[in-house]
Amino acid sequence: MLLALLLATLPASAADWQVYTHSLGAQARTVDGSLRGQPHGGKRAFYVELVRALLGELGQPQSIVEVPLARGLKLVQSRDHVVLFNLSRTEEREHLVHWVGPTLHETDYLYELSVRPTGIRSLADATGLPVCVLNGSSHDSLLAEHGFTQLQRANSYAGCFRMLAAGRVLLVASADSDLPSKLAEADVGLAEVAPSAVSLGHDQGYIALSLDTPASEVARWRAALAQLNRDGRYRQLYDHYAH
Repeated sequence: MLLALLLATLPASAADWQVYTHSLGAQARTVDGSLRGQPHGGKRAFYVELVRALLGELGQPQSIVEVPLARGLKLVQSRDHVVLFNLSRTEEREHLVHWVGPTLHETDYLYELSVRPTGIRSLADATGLPVCVLNGSSHDSLLAEHGFTQLQRANSYAGCFRMLAAGRVLLVASADSDLPSKLAEADVGLAEVAPSAVSLGHDQGYIALSLDTPASEVARWRAALAQLNRDGRYRQLYDHYAH
């Protein structure tokens, strides 16, 4: 009841949110001018529909625009009333935006070709190897901070896995969730790729709001997400879109 009262009594912002996401690949498509997640398309399809549901709960237009991650990061930090999802919450980014979530939990690995194992056992073993990362991602920052000297940056995970299959890199940094969809988009077989022995840690996806957002508006977003979890809509969306 408290969540419902919070959503109902706090005024909606006078300005519409500018909502951005990234790296959708084939998991979303435009339907009647609106970006929609593909049923059973993967976690990014789920994110699109989850944020659409949140916007509906908040009485906002359900308009979402896909941009490269690096562009989205610049927009959410430089403009007012901007939303960016899905974003990893790192120490480096902690004070740059307001955070809503987490929306999903996942584990990150350095992936390699099954027929060409690198033999790495630690992060230090991989610092001199060619690794593909999503441009501007938390993996990009993490590996750069650890002294990786041969980072190759791509604008999609599918692009990274294509580079792996072509032998242009030996490793790809990626989360374990949604791996089949990423590989399918890259036209790489699931059996062709395997996680190395090196995990990059556990990750949680978040929705980021620009730093100018009033505390009352941040509270409305968090209350809306809690409401979707409580009334079962989160689970329904996850089951219909994430797998």
